[in-house]
Amino acid sequence: MVCLANIMKKLKSSLSFLLIILIFLLFGIVTLNGLFTLGNLTRSIYEHPLVVSNASLNAALNITKMHRSMKDVVLANSSQELTTALKAVAEAEQKVFQHFDIIKKDIIGEEGKAIEKRTRQLFVNWKPIREEVIQLLNSGDKQKAILITKGKGAAYVGNLESSMLELTAYARKKATGLLELAEASQSRLEKITLTLTSVGVFLSLVIAFIATSRLQKAKNRILDQNNKLQKALDEIKTLRGIIPICSYCKQIRDDKGSWSRLEAYICNHSEAQFSHGVCPECYKKQMKELDQE
Repeated sequence: MVCLANIMKKLKSSLSFLLIILIFLLFGIVTLNGLFTLGNLTRSIYEHPLVVSNASLNAALNITKMHRSMKDVVLANSSQELTTALKAVAEAEQKVFQHFDIIKKDIIGEEGKAIEKRTRQLFVNWKPIREEVIQLLNSGDKQKAILITKGKGAAYVGNLESSMLELTAYARKKATGLLELAEASQSRLEKITLTLTSVGVFLSLVIAFIATSRLQKAKNRILDQNNKLQKALDEIKTLRGIIPICSYCKQIRDDKGSWSRLEAYICNHSEAQFSHGVCPECYKKQMKELDQE
């Protein structure tokens, strides 16, 4: 039974420390998972909405450049000025398509894809208006080319810029949503981390207290057993040593100088018990004295 109790105590101690290890292991796993999630969200914010937002702004900027360059086209006073303005339009147009490709690749959500597709189509449909202006200039009808640029062309560019703003707003909204999600994940991770740390510390303190109490109890038991053993050894030494006994009354003197009967001394210093009787010689002696009386 004692052996089984010791085994159970050791098993409980092992399970307690195993529980602490599991808690801190869980803490590490949750922390790593949270950091991984935050890393993915941060990367998503950078690689998607922010990239789309920047590409959308750059596309809108180049569309504005194209519109200004078209004004330079209709106001050109020489073939060289016309060529320079048309070259600026072509370069800006190429950059706009590059930014649209980035937006198409990284934009998130069906709504965003639909806005990108509609805006791209608006941009593509602007080209026939620009070509009409260039044809009018080549045919010598500069005034009509100017009217188209300031009228229909400017209105179309206004619609195109509105669509670009919608695309930019959508990208920023997505970035804000992902940022809020990242902040919520961070807050949740902080709460879980704090909870697991508190539980781990509390259990560690409880187990440490229990272990210390058990050690103290075991120490007290050992000290008590040692005291009893020492007392028994002392008693054995007293009985084995020289015992001062009265030659007449047979009383024994203890280490404090007190005299006690032989029976009392032996009972106090050993496990022996006395049963009184009368030996044959004493019996004869006592009977003889009684007869004489």
